Amino acid sequence: MALSRQSIETLMDLVEIKISYMDVVDRDDAKQLRILERCREELRAAGATAGAELVPFVRAPRRAVLRHDLAAV
Repeated sequence: MALSRQSIETLMDLVEIKISYMDVVDRDDAKQLRILERCREELRAAGATAGAELVPFVRAPRRAVLRHDLAAV
């Protein structure tokens, strides 16, 4: 599945936020931290090698509101 550059950047932000809030106190936390760091590296690599294979970010179309619709409200 291809991701847009904006989606990769958003995922990177979320992973980095999660890493910054982690308190490593045991083995399970350390394992989770390594997984998140690996995820961050994979996202960086995906963003760096991005190009023609990435799909453009598609925004949802805005709903048109007609003036007479507002008068009825």
